Amino acid sequence: MKAGFIAVVGRPNVGKSTLINKMVAEKVAIVSDKAGTTRDNIKGILNIKDNQYIFIDTPGIHKPKHLLGEHMTNIAVKILKDVDVILFLIDASKEISTGDLFVMERIKESSKKPRILLVNKVDLISDTELENKKIEIEEKLGKFDNIIFASGMYSFGLDKLLKALEPYLEEGVKYYPDDMYTDMSTYRIITEIIREKILIRTRDEIPHSIAIEIINVKREEGRKDTFDVNIYVERDSQKGIIIGQKGKMLKEIGTEARKEIENLLGTKIYLNLWVKVADNWRKKKPFLKELGYSD
Repeated sequence: MKAGFIAVVGRPNVGKSTLINKMVAEKVAIVSDKAGTTRDNIKGILNIKDNQYIFIDTPGIHKPKHLLGEHMTNIAVKILKDVDVILFLIDASKEISTGDLFVMERIKESSKKPRILLVNKVDLISDTELENKKIEIEEKLGKFDNIIFASGMYSFGLDKLLKALEPYLEEGVKYYPDDMYTDMSTYRIITEIIREKILIRTRDEIPHSIAIEIINVKREEGRKDTFDVNIYVERDSQKGIIIGQKGKMLKEIGTEARKEIENLLGTKIYLNLWVKVADNWRKKKPFLKELGYSD
């Protein structure tokens, strides 16, 4: 019996959440093509035989522009000291950027833990480009305990990744039951599902300005549970975009979210969504703390 915690880190939008969802074979983290989709450290738990791999999906490490961004980077960096191994993701299809170098510097400053580099999205490059990527890695990022080339989207290279991680698991422990794939609360998963539907349907500044809060859950014998949920934005113009013409956008978001939440809960529900304006909420510490974005 062995178990270990693996911090999955990288700049925004390199495929961390997609990788963890594939590893766990469950939807643990929401996924979109928007940078900054993940805002919290989220655990995805994989049990194989007597091994338990606890992957921690972290927010993309970046130079923050507001208190929310500062919180996201802080929690991603702080977890590096507490894990058994650090899994650093880069995008194979893109040149190693200043963003990747920024992440590497934070890793070096924060932790002496073993480091494995996972070069993700190799399905997007040719064999020649792959060889050039190996040279670029050594020149710009330096040495790692192991380097794995993989595609999280298509599950290529994931067996090699597990074999590379196994030596760092701790003997004689198991932290979670075999049937548990995340430690997120059901209510937190529900808010993330709603936020994902908004991320997918909106663009520009809207995805980054959204926060979700369950304000009430009503349960009555013989009736569907009712969830009242606030969607916070920072400006009136954003509120209009989320609601849409004659409420069409909000209705579509609610319908898609409700169906996924019902699958999660295994029961039918009522989902009421309300859009509220909270000016510059990403820069206000008390509001962030109320929403759970607190270090």
